[in-house]
Amino acid sequence: MKKRNQIIVLFLTVILVSNISNAQFRMTVGPEIGFNLNLHTGSDLDEGGSGLGVGLNGIVDMSFTSNRAIGIITGLSFYNNRSGSSSQLISQNGVNYSIDNDVSIAYFEIITLFKYRIPNVGVYFVFGPQVGFDMSAQLARDILVVGGQRVQKTKNTLQDTQTRFELRFGGGWDIELSPLITLAPQLTFGLGLTNVVEDVDYSIYTFALSVACKFNVIR
Repeated sequence: MKKRNQIIVLFLTVILVSNISNAQFRMTVGPEIGFNLNLHTGSDLDEGGSGLGVGLNGIVDMSFTSNRAIGIITGLSFYNNRSGSSSQLISQNGVNYSIDNDVSIAYFEIITLFKYRIPNVGVYFVFGPQVGFDMSAQLARDILVVGGQRVQKTKNTLQDTQTRFELRFGGGWDIELSPLITLAPQLTFGLGLTNVVEDVDYSIYTFALSVACKFNVIR
């Protein structure tokens, strides 16, 4: 029985390798830099917020068909900033206060995106999960009397932060500059599926505009 299972596994492996070879497997690798528009939302927030951030990634783009229609983009985001800020006005005992909140949070993320590329055009669409582990997470709060002096300023590390799970989708365009180099601008939306902090209804949605410079290593 064990020998038969080994033969079956070997047979399937040969078929897989053969199919990949016949399908003209291709792979490109390279750096990617992106800019994020982050939307902070949740019922447990006093006020929703937004902010800009940057992402620094390394990606591997693989295609498995002769026309390069079906593929996968995988890689690592070594630094992905999801920061945001918000402001609100409150009144207490006849005094108006301004409360400014700045959340600075960044993740190390694993990228896995399924890719469909329109043959002979270069335009493509991506869809898939992304997992992030926070590298830093801080909340700075500044309370001021409107038109007056500062009342309080604090800066604390966010506690009980969670692993980030995100569903990401969007599209881009493979622009072949030469047989060896491809430039790929891309626009995606990331839907945060988990709370930033445990047991707090607070999540982050992100629009990301990025560009990758990919080098053909298997053509």
